[in-house]
Amino acid sequence: MPWDAWALLSIIALCITVILWSCWGFYTDSHSKSPTSLRLPLAGGGHLDVPRSTGHPTGRHRSRPRK
Repeated sequence: MPWDAWALLSIIALCITVILWSCWGFYTDSHSKSPTSLRLPLAGGGHLDVPRSTGHPTGRHRSRPRK
């Protein structure tokens, strides 16, 4: 196979890997046992705790027509 076919296959494989990794992360996050915070790993070591929202965000889904 020519080199450009290998490059295309590697880009496709990378995209599929990122999509699957994201889906797995969203799935494990939604089924997590700790509802209070989301733990994000940092590149330099350690982690960052972010408060997790509970349920759906409040507010209107459609704007009210102005009078």
